[in-house]
Amino acid sequence: MPHIFRVGAVVLFSVSLLAIGIGFYRAKNRAEFRMQGFPTELSKDVVATINNYERRETDGDTLRYLIKADRATTFADNHQEMKNVYLEVFDETGAGSDKITAAKAVYVPGENRMFTVYFAGDVAIATRDSLNVRTQQLTYKKENETASADEEVEFDRLNVKGKSFGAVVDITQKRVQLLRDVNIEVAGDEGSGVGSAIVRAGSASYDQMNERIDLENNFTANLNGASGSGIRNADVVAARAVALLHMPDGDQRKLKTLEMFDNVKIDAKEGDDRPTKIEAGYAMYNAQAAQFDLGRGVKIITVEDSSPTQITSSSAVYRQSSGRIDLAGGVEVTQRNDVVKGEAVTVFLHPDRKLKGAVVRDNAYVRQAAAAQTTEIWAAEINAEFGTDQVMRQARASNAVRAVLTPATASEYSKITMTTPGSADIAFKGAGQIERMTADGRTTIHMDVPDNGRDSSNKRLVADSMKTSFSADGKNLHKAEAVGNAELYADPHRASPENYRTAINAPRFDCEFFPVGNNAKSCVASTNVRAVRTPTVAQGRSNQVLTAERMTAVFNETSRDVQQLDASGNAKFTEADRNASAANISYTAADRFVRLRGGEPTAWDSNARAKAAEIDWNTREQRSALRGNVSTTYFSQRQTGGAAPFGQTGRPVYVTADATEFDHRAEVAVFTGNARGWQDNNYVRANKLTMRQKEGQFIAEGAVQSLLYDAKRREVGTNRSVPVYASANRMTYNQAERVLRYEENADIRQGTDRLTGRVATVYLDANNELVRTDIEGNVNVTQPERRASGDYARYDAADEVVVLRGNPARIEDVKSGSAQGAEVTVFLRENRVVGEGRSKENPSGRLRTVYKVN
Repeated sequence: MPHIFRVGAVVLFSVSLLAIGIGFYRAKNRAEFRMQGFPTELSKDVVATINNYERRETDGDTLRYLIKADRATTFADNHQEMKNVYLEVFDETGAGSDKITAAKAVYVPGENRMFTVYFAGDVAIATRDSLNVRTQQLTYKKENETASADEEVEFDRLNVKGKSFGAVVDITQKRVQLLRDVNIEVAGDEGSGVGSAIVRAGSASYDQMNERIDLENNFTANLNGASGSGIRNADVVAARAVALLHMPDGDQRKLKTLEMFDNVKIDAKEGDDRPTKIEAGYAMYNAQAAQFDLGRGVKIITVEDSSPTQITSSSAVYRQSSGRIDLAGGVEVTQRNDVVKGEAVTVFLHPDRKLKGAVVRDNAYVRQAAAAQTTEIWAAEINAEFGTDQVMRQARASNAVRAVLTPATASEYSKITMTTPGSADIAFKGAGQIERMTADGRTTIHMDVPDNGRDSSNKRLVADSMKTSFSADGKNLHKAEAVGNAELYADPHRASPENYRTAINAPRFDCEFFPVGNNAKSCVASTNVRAVRTPTVAQGRSNQVLTAERMTAVFNETSRDVQQLDASGNAKFTEADRNASAANISYTAADRFVRLRGGEPTAWDSNARAKAAEIDWNTREQRSALRGNVSTTYFSQRQTGGAAPFGQTGRPVYVTADATEFDHRAEVAVFTGNARGWQDNNYVRANKLTMRQKEGQFIAEGAVQSLLYDAKRREVGTNRSVPVYASANRMTYNQAERVLRYEENADIRQGTDRLTGRVATVYLDANNELVRTDIEGNVNVTQPERRASGDYARYDAADEVVVLRGNPARIEDVKSGSAQGAEVTVFLRENRVVGEGRSKENPSGRLRTVYKVN
């Protein structure tokens, strides 16, 4: 375009020379004068006639002008008529001159030396700088210093020619008006690099003092640039135009600006290519800057083909030689499926005038649409780059950035939204294909998944900086790297007792995605990781907190919710009052199990603490399973609910076993495999121990052994406590009744005394001290020198009395002899035995006694 308007400058310069020539030379000719304003009456009285008339006027030795005519006739009213006139006017040096010829000229004098000259018939003007003007009639009036032509005026200078119908030259004001049908042509020269042009207008005026040309009434121009100019042809249309000239190189006028108004249209093309089309309400071409200033509704089509680049804005500055367009006000740039919008946009074009890049400011927006997905970017500023294939290659955005990837099939793909107050960089590998997305500043990536109506969850990844890469097809997220105060959220679509909101905090996340769908497959968090799961419906549920040095969140491909959390390195899990720790903790959402492995897995709450080689905690059912060297500590007897059969309420209770199961809701604990519970010196050992805290029950099963209470014995005149050992196949303890029951082969020992039977029931007081013991079934009582047997025995601790019943009850003393009967009472303190032969079953029964005489 700059080359074309250099041609335009030549055109306008030629118009200026035309005006100057007309200002100097006024002529018009016809066989008979019929010019507008020609006097109707002139004297016909000839005063003098001179043939071969010639007149010279000099200023000193310098010739000023020369006039010749075949004949000059002077009339009585002093007007003159000349035929075949030749006029030559010289410059101040007398070297250069301007010439005018005409078939006829009439000089009409006026008052105060005001005169009028009429030229007619093949009026020709040849200026010293090669301007030639032709017309049929020309009138010059001295009164107002104007020269006017009422018919067609033709002119040419070097490679410039033109014409108009009618012209008026104001010599004083140095103004020229071309009245109508203005047409100017400039011939090109390929060898010199000069293009051609045709300029048309309904009328034109030239203000020589201000070097201004006004082209009115449907200005048009056809401009043809020379080879290598970048634009080979341009058609320009406007309602009117204003050209300003300047003279940077002496007297050679050149175009400074061309200003066009109303319905401006510019079509420019290179060779046989399709044209670039410009439409605007206003356009100004600045020749020095080689640029267009466009306004009032700008529309630009850079190449009108099957996939044109279309630009609209309120105003624009178009530098086509450098391929740059500065646009402002409601800007929109479209190319194929790419759209650029903003309040201020700078567009850069490839040599073929396809979109190369765009810098967008103020409400910046960029969109790339494809069959699979649409990518949209909003920001305060966006710098977008396009390849020669007309596809966006990169978009760099800054300040309040929001990038959205919307899938065409929302039921299969997640919608991706990235926001940051800082900057973002999105690289494309093809139409609708993304290579990577990076962002700095507090960045958030939203992954809005399809709502499957059950347990689907949206995800959100937040960090100080973000890097993402896409799969080979450019349609699916492949990896995401979040660094700096990173956060990962999973938010279910629906609230239900099974659904939890998950929030994970860590310095860094590295996420991988499923091959299809933009759905996260796993995210690895490192260094001081904290995960919080919040129930969407409370209903007695509490927050779950998992912390560790490293954590991996695994997602379900169908629901997109968290499927598993794997924590390693000083891992800890908390829910309400319950806690767990281990080297590694794994949480699975399907069964809501927390699995503790490695290190020393430990679980605890305000009542107890348990350790094992492995711990599985079912948070849904609130059950726990512990395996391998299980060790449980109840912080006091009160924390067992009084279910443990130990007497010190403020002292801790310990339980060990090979395996343990806790039902936290029912408050039931089952210890199996070499189970042992104790407090201080008291203990219970069995194959299986069951503690029911709510019921206050304790059950031991299989090879039960216990030391649970002391019995008072009076020895050598003083009372002392003697521990009582008991064993059986089963033992139960009822806290409300304070009763111990040993079943199947009950065996109770205190010191050297031993009681055995099928079932033993032990009654304790509030201090867990023995009150009474009842033994049933095949009862045997053994002391060092005494032995008793029966069907039933009762031991009263306060009186140290044993009552035996049987059929018969029998007692044997090594020193004193033996006795048998329905009932035998042994007074241990007094070393005395009382027997009774009768019973309810056998009222006639008798007592049999054998005494040994020492």
